[in-house]
Amino acid sequence: MDFNQNKWKFTIISSGIILILIGAFIFIQIGPYDKNNKKDIVIDIPQGSSTSTIAQILYENRLIKNKTLFKTVAKVSNNSSKMKAGKYLINQSYSNNDIINLFISGKIYQGGIKITIPEGSTSKEIITMLVNEKLGNKINYESLIIKPQEFYDDFKYLKQDDIVSLEGFLYPGTYYFTEELSEKEILIEMLSAFDNVYNDKLKKRQKELNMTLQKVVNLASIVEKEAVLDEDRPIIASVFYNRLEIDMPLQSDATIQYIFPQRKKIVTYDDLKIDSPYNSYKNKGLPPTPISNPGIKSIEATLYPDDTEYLYFVAKINGGNNYSVEYEEHLKFVKEYKDERDKLNEHKRQ
Repeated sequence: MDFNQNKWKFTIISSGIILILIGAFIFIQIGPYDKNNKKDIVIDIPQGSSTSTIAQILYENRLIKNKTLFKTVAKVSNNSSKMKAGKYLINQSYSNNDIINLFISGKIYQGGIKITIPEGSTSKEIITMLVNEKLGNKINYESLIIKPQEFYDDFKYLKQDDIVSLEGFLYPGTYYFTEELSEKEILIEMLSAFDNVYNDKLKKRQKELNMTLQKVVNLASIVEKEAVLDEDRPIIASVFYNRLEIDMPLQSDATIQYIFPQRKKIVTYDDLKIDSPYNSYKNKGLPPTPISNPGIKSIEATLYPDDTEYLYFVAKINGGNNYSVEYEEHLKFVKEYKDERDKLNEHKRQ
């Protein structure tokens, strides 16, 4: 009896170890071919390609380790039929899921000039980047930015009364544009990227919060400019929600910065007195438009904020923020930050 029990236990343990090893093997096989190799290559997926054909192309270019597992991942995630033909820029640091999501997005590589738009860029900064690379005319861009109706046919999500600008919807990322493209075609690429990342899950959450898309992106744009660390984003979002709930001004320096043509090194007390709808110290509620073009992490933080009672936050010298419920505690943290900053500046001068 004891022998049989021990045999039974041994069999269970052995089976468990085997399952763990199989799981580890699969995890490695569907992960990046080489996570450290980020040298981009162009992959051409022909029109009408089956999942097997796509897997073969990727395998031949050393972008996946196992064709069968790639096809399985695509099938299990119900994405086999969603992958789109075209040329894609890709490298060995992409996992199977990353590759599938890229093919679903249809973010086609077109050659031409590489433009990388950082998260939190303003439309003015984006226009400057494009014009400096001889990709269009500044006046044409500025005219289109304030006319979302010009894009209604392509993007129904813009067809809302409170969306009066493309600011906030020009999704940050890396693009490849040719000089032959018009200003409108270039902006369509960015609006399309936003459309792809703002998926059904996020739309459902937006409805649960009873918010318009413009309000979500507007608040996310402020979170984007205020956050340094990813873990701070949902906390910062909660602070702004708490302020909005009690009709307290947002008091964000980021909205003040948006008023100026060029970002200032320091926002002064005089700046806080400026008469502008973007002055969130003088005006309650959200500004008229987003103040930047946020990335997905800030959008998600806005839709899924932490549950806190914080009303204040101030930066820490070593990154992150100190958060407070009471104003007196906030002032203590402000003084602490200023003292540490002064010491650091003094040390640099020596």
